[in-house]
Amino acid sequence: MAVTTEPKESKLKLSLQTGINDKGEPVAKTKTYSNLVSTANDEDVYDVGEALSNLQDLPLVGVSRVDETIIYKM
Repeated sequence: MAVTTEPKESKLKLSLQTGINDKGEPVAKTKTYSNLVSTANDEDVYDVGEALSNLQDLPLVGVSRVDETIIYKM
């Protein structure tokens, strides 16, 4: 049987620096934005993440995309 995949849901995650720990390493928190269009290209997702980070008080550490996919056999 062939395995088929179907995109289910995508999310945009922003990592924002909240401070520095005792070892001098950055401490970050994550903000998640759901209902990202699964067909959006990565560059557009990054650009939106950057634009959203400009609305935050904390500096941006990174932008992540999380895609959930359904896998089933036909």
